[in-house]
Amino acid sequence: MVTQRVISFFSMMLLCCSVYAEQINFQVQLNDKDIGFHEFNVQNDTISNKAQFDVKLWFIPAYKYRHTATEVYKDNCLVQLESETQDGADFFELSSLADSAFFKIKVNDKDYNHPACSQTFRYWDIQFTEQSLAINPQDGEIFKLSFSKDVDEEVKTKTNTFLANKYTLRAINDQDEKFHIELWYEQTSKRWIKLKSYLKDDNVITYILND
Repeated sequence: MVTQRVISFFSMMLLCCSVYAEQINFQVQLNDKDIGFHEFNVQNDTISNKAQFDVKLWFIPAYKYRHTATEVYKDNCLVQLESETQDGADFFELSSLADSAFFKIKVNDKDYNHPACSQTFRYWDIQFTEQSLAINPQDGEIFKLSFSKDVDEEVKTKTNTFLANKYTLRAINDQDEKFHIELWYEQTSKRWIKLKSYLKDDNVITYILND
């Protein structure tokens, strides 16, 4: 049976600054079975996203995930982060306040003071692969990031095949590796086209671009 940690990484799917408009839509699979979608809307320095996942066991609902979030950036630093999440039986409401000293986050009854210039997991931007820290936009915790560049590969999206740059990400929190994720970016445009997450209980989550 799928546990909540299988889907915990979904909460990280947020964003950063850009100077363009782009809609990025992914079909999401758990162990090669469709479970829902994740949509990103990038409008200059404001990014919003919506995720919806439903996991069933023999046609019986076993897990439900709902997530909406909005990020606003200025000079590549978060100035606003708001999100609402249902993660199984757990509910999270996140709000933020930026000042000169900290980027402050409140999640339910917890408060966090993060560096004044912070970012989240900006998967849609290949510059994310140079980032060293990231905030989880569901629970407000911060992670240390480690990237490695892998061999380029061909990647199949919903309707096309692209040659892509591949990276492996490992995210650390409390000296423990929480996430092991692979990312692919189309070689010419550097557009994010695929994600795969390997979880500790041998489940695999895949994001396939709807193009």
